[in-house]
Amino acid sequence: MKTTIKKVAELANVSIATVSRVINNNGYISTKTRKNVLDAIRKSGYQVPVKKKQTTATNRIIKAILPNIYNPFYADFLNNLVESFNYYNYDVLFTIANNPQDSLESFVNDIRSRKIDGIVVCSHLQNSYHSLSQDLPIISFDRNFKNIIEIRSDNLDGGKKIAEKVLSMGKKNVLIISGDKSDLYPINDRIKGMLSVFNLYKINVNTSYLDFNSSIMAKKIAIAQIINSKAYDSICCTDDNTALLVKQFTSKQEYYPLITGFDGTALVQNLFPELITIKQSTKDMTNLIAEILIQKIHHPTESFKKIYTLPVNLIS
Repeated sequence: MKTTIKKVAELANVSIATVSRVINNNGYISTKTRKNVLDAIRKSGYQVPVKKKQTTATNRIIKAILPNIYNPFYADFLNNLVESFNYYNYDVLFTIANNPQDSLESFVNDIRSRKIDGIVVCSHLQNSYHSLSQDLPIISFDRNFKNIIEIRSDNLDGGKKIAEKVLSMGKKNVLIISGDKSDLYPINDRIKGMLSVFNLYKINVNTSYLDFNSSIMAKKIAIAQIINSKAYDSICCTDDNTALLVKQFTSKQEYYPLITGFDGTALVQNLFPELITIKQSTKDMTNLIAEILIQKIHHPTESFKKIYTLPVNLIS
């Protein structure tokens, strides 16, 4: 049986993401860890995928299904995804699917008809059909589908980190605003993480939700209705975009509660540099997604973990 990256990771006693970073020479890796991984590659006989030279043959294609690209996080995610798959000479095409009533079926049919080689799904879609095989080359990011490998950020820990920071600053009256009232996954874990800390210390907390598909103007109106007084000393948002909209509203009201976000996108950080937020390691995510999906394309029956969780960092 052909050695997989998972076996290399086990032999080197590191994560698959670390092996991927060594192979791709991306990000900081200590000399000791790099040596351990390279030794494991040699001992295991693992064949490192090499980017092939461009030929006249038809390009290999990965379809990325995104909920939107106006959110800076998904724009950054897509840019990194393209780079990660280009390393293996795969092109990435993206499509927008943000209706929870839609399903993956049409995209799966594109794999079966060989129009595309694999799928990365980031949208909340139905997974109600029974024909989905775990051998299909599909990976989800932060979405829970039956029989599909999921790569996620540690949203629960991120929520805890935010709450702990808010408490450390002496805040006692908190409002949590979710950027989406219809899709509580992975947002639900972010809220759960916050509440687990706030409830432990008996902090007064209220929660409210926006409509993900609303226009920016509709969201601004909803925020004005939610924050109808200056009662809160902290407003915790489940994404950076919502945090930015909240800041715009509160500043106009000459109301200055502590505002926190989630995602750590460079664009929002430039617009709102004092924002306390959680940074997701987008490059590590996309490198890992590409590595595992390439393995699934070429070795469809290979066994992988169902969920891979990547750590997050607090920016404050």
